[in-house]
Amino acid sequence: MSPDDRQLFDEHDRGYDDRNADRGLSDRNLSDRQADRGLDREFSDRNLAAEDRQFAEDRNLADRGLDDRALEQQLADAGRQARLSAGGVRPDMIYAAQLRERLVTRLETSRPPLFPWAFGQRIARVAPLSIAALLFAVAMVGAAQLHIGASDPSPSPVAATDEPTPGEDPTFAPDASDDAHVIPGAPSTTPAPAVTPAPTTQPVPPPPPPPPPTPPPSSAPEAMSLSLKGCNGGVLIQWSKSHASDFNHYTTLRNTTANIPMAYPPQGGAVDFGGTYTTDRFTLSAADVTAAAGVTYYYRTMAFNAGDGVIGASSVVSAVAQPVASLGSLNVAPDAGGTLFSWSPFPGNGACFTWYKLVASTTNPNPSYLNGDSYIWYSGSTGDTSAVVPDLVSGQTYYLKVEVIKSSGLGTFVAAQSNVVTYPVP
Repeated sequence: MSPDDRQLFDEHDRGYDDRNADRGLSDRNLSDRQADRGLDREFSDRNLAAEDRQFAEDRNLADRGLDDRALEQQLADAGRQARLSAGGVRPDMIYAAQLRERLVTRLETSRPPLFPWAFGQRIARVAPLSIAALLFAVAMVGAAQLHIGASDPSPSPVAATDEPTPGEDPTFAPDASDDAHVIPGAPSTTPAPAVTPAPTTQPVPPPPPPPPPTPPPSSAPEAMSLSLKGCNGGVLIQWSKSHASDFNHYTTLRNTTANIPMAYPPQGGAVDFGGTYTTDRFTLSAADVTAAAGVTYYYRTMAFNAGDGVIGASSVVSAVAQPVASLGSLNVAPDAGGTLFSWSPFPGNGACFTWYKLVASTTNPNPSYLNGDSYIWYSGSTGDTSAVVPDLVSGQTYYLKVEVIKSSGLGTFVAAQSNVVTYPVP
C-alpha cells in the first residue's frame, strides 16, 4: 500500500471513529434527557401528593375550626342561658351546676386537653356556683380549649340554636355516680322534670247526618184552556188536552166566587159538582146539569197525577145557565105513511144543540130520554120541525114529547122540549 493510500485509509477510519463518537454523545444526551424527564415527572407526582396532603390537613383544620366555633357558640349560649336564668337577682344554683357539668363533659369528650393535667377541666370543676364565677370559667375554658379569637379562613358556622345536640340529654342532669358532680347542700340526684300528661283526646262525635236534599221546586202546572157555554138547561164545559207524562185524570171544580185554588180536595168554597172526572186523556168536555138557571158560576178544570197533585190547570172562567127552552105544542095527526108530528124550531144557541129526539111511552105520562124512555125518531138538524113515524101500534095509547138534547163527552142535558101529548093510535 502506498503511503498516499494509507493516509487516505487512516483519514477514512478517523472520520468513521469521529462519527461513532458523535453518535455516542447523541445517545448519551438522549439518555440524560429521558432521565431528566423521569425525574421531573417524579418530582411533579411528589409535589401533587404533598399538595393533596396539605389540602387534607387544611380541610381538617378548617373542620376543626368550624367545630370549635360551633362549640364556642354553644358555650356562649350556655352563658347567656345562665344569665337569663338568674333573672338579674340571684343565680339558679341547680341550673348553674347542670350547666357546669355539661361544659365539663363537653370539654372532656370533644378532644384531648391542650394543657397538661386538664387545666381547663379543673378550673370548670372547682369554679364556685355563682353567675360571675361561672361566666369566668366559661371564658377561661373556652379561651384555653378553643383558641377563641384565632383567625380561621373557613366559612362561618351556622348559628347554634337552643335545640339539644342529638345524643345528649336535654335536661343537662349530672351523672349521679360521679362524686365530683355532687353539689354541696343539694340533693344527690336531680329529680326528673314532671312529665306533663298528654291531654285526653275527647272522642270526636260523628258528624250530623246531612240534611235531606231539598226537592227541586216543582214546575208550574201546565196551562190549560177552558171554554164555557151557558146553555138552556145547563153549562157546557170544554178544555184543552194535558200533555204531562204523569197524567192521571181530569176534574172540574165550581164555585159561586172566583176563588178556586189549584188543589184537591177542593178549597176556598169550591166544590166538585160531579160528572167531570175522567182518566181518558182525550175526553175534553163535560156538562154541568146541576147549575141553577140564572146563577153565575165560576169553573176551573185541572189535570192531576195519581197523587192528586195538580199538573195542569186552566184559568177561572164564569158562565150562567139558562132555563130549558120551549118547542111549543107537539102536534099529532094521522098520515098516509103513518103518524105526523110537528113542533116549533129550537130557539137557543146552535152550540147547545146535538139532536132532536121524539120520545114515546105507553106507561109514563111524562116521558124523557134522560129518564130512560125510548125515542121513536131523532134528527141532528136544527131545521127539522116535523117527522112521520110509521110504526105506532094501532089501538095503543102513547105519551109523546120532543126534546132537544145536548150531549158532551161526560154528560147530556135537555136544552129544550115540547109539551106532552097523549095520542091513541086509530
